[in-house]
Amino acid sequence: MRLLQAIRKMGILYVCCRALVAYLDPGSGSLIVQVLIAVVVGALATLRFWKARLLNLLGIRQEDDEEDADTEALPHGD
Repeated sequence: MRLLQAIRKMGILYVCCRALVAYLDPGSGSLIVQVLIAVVVGALATLRFWKARLLNLLGIRQEDDEEDADTEALPHGD
Protein backbone atom coordinates (compact mmCIF):
# COMPACT_ATOMS: atom_id res chain seq x y z
CA MET A 1 0.00 0.00 0.00
CA ARG A 2 2.78 2.42 0.91
CA LEU A 3 4.63 1.44 -2.24
CA LEU A 4 1.64 2.38 -4.37
CA GLN A 5 1.35 5.72 -2.59
CA ALA A 6 5.04 6.42 -3.15
CA ILE A 7 4.75 5.54 -6.84
CA ARG A 8 1.70 7.77 -7.17
CA LYS A 9 3.52 10.69 -5.50
CA MET A 10 6.56 10.23 -7.72
CA GLY A 11 4.33 10.19 -10.77
CA ILE A 12 2.66 13.44 -9.71
CA LEU A 13 6.06 15.05 -9.12
CA TYR A 14 7.26 13.87 -12.52
CA VAL A 15 4.24 15.33 -14.29
CA CYS A 16 4.51 18.63 -12.41
CA CYS A 17 8.28 19.09 -12.71
CA ARG A 18 8.78 17.76 -16.21
CA ALA A 19 9.84 21.14 -17.61
CA LEU A 20 12.96 21.42 -15.43
CA VAL A 21 16.21 21.35 -17.38
CA ALA A 22 19.62 20.70 -15.86
CA TYR A 23 22.99 21.78 -17.24
CA LEU A 24 26.01 19.53 -16.92
CA ASP A 25 29.33 21.21 -17.57
CA PRO A 26 32.38 19.11 -18.54
CA GLY A 27 33.60 19.05 -14.92
CA SER A 28 30.34 17.49 -13.74
CA GLY A 29 30.36 15.01 -16.59
CA SER A 30 33.90 13.87 -15.82
CA LEU A 31 33.03 13.55 -12.12
CA ILE A 32 30.09 11.31 -13.00
CA VAL A 33 32.33 9.18 -15.25
CA GLN A 34 34.95 8.87 -12.47
CA VAL A 35 32.32 7.82 -9.95
CA LEU A 36 30.93 5.18 -12.32
CA ILE A 37 34.42 3.80 -13.01
CA ALA A 38 35.18 3.72 -9.27
CA VAL A 39 31.95 1.85 -8.57
CA VAL A 40 32.68 -0.76 -11.24
CA VAL A 41 36.31 -1.28 -10.15
CA GLY A 42 35.30 -1.43 -6.49
CA ALA A 43 32.59 -3.98 -7.23
CA LEU A 44 35.02 -6.14 -9.21
CA ALA A 45 37.63 -6.01 -6.43
CA THR A 46 35.01 -6.90 -3.84
CA LEU A 47 33.83 -9.87 -5.89
CA ARG A 48 37.43 -11.05 -6.29
CA PHE A 49 38.01 -10.99 -2.52
CA TRP A 50 34.68 -12.72 -1.85
CA LYS A 51 35.58 -15.40 -4.40
CA ALA A 52 38.92 -16.05 -2.67
CA ARG A 53 37.25 -16.28 0.74
CA LEU A 54 34.59 -18.63 -0.60
CA LEU A 55 37.20 -20.92 -2.19
CA ASN A 56 39.17 -20.95 1.08
CA LEU A 57 36.00 -21.70 3.05
CA LEU A 58 35.12 -24.63 0.79
CA GLY A 59 38.68 -25.94 0.92
CA ILE A 60 39.17 -25.71 -2.83
CA ARG A 61 42.21 -23.48 -2.47
CA GLN A 62 44.43 -23.13 0.56
CA GLU A 63 45.32 -19.67 1.80
CA ASP A 64 48.96 -20.59 2.53
CA ASP A 65 49.70 -22.09 -0.92
CA GLU A 66 50.58 -18.77 -2.53
CA GLU A 67 52.62 -17.57 0.46
CA ASP A 68 54.64 -20.82 0.64
CA ALA A 69 55.49 -20.65 -3.06
CA ASP A 70 56.70 -17.05 -2.69
CA THR A 71 58.83 -17.69 0.40
CA GLU A 72 60.50 -20.82 -1.02
CA ALA A 73 61.86 -18.82 -3.95
CA LEU A 74 63.48 -16.23 -1.67
CA PRO A 75 66.98 -16.97 -0.32
CA HIS A 76 67.37 -17.01 3.45
CA GLY A 77 70.19 -14.72 4.53
CA ASP A 78 71.40 -15.65 8.00
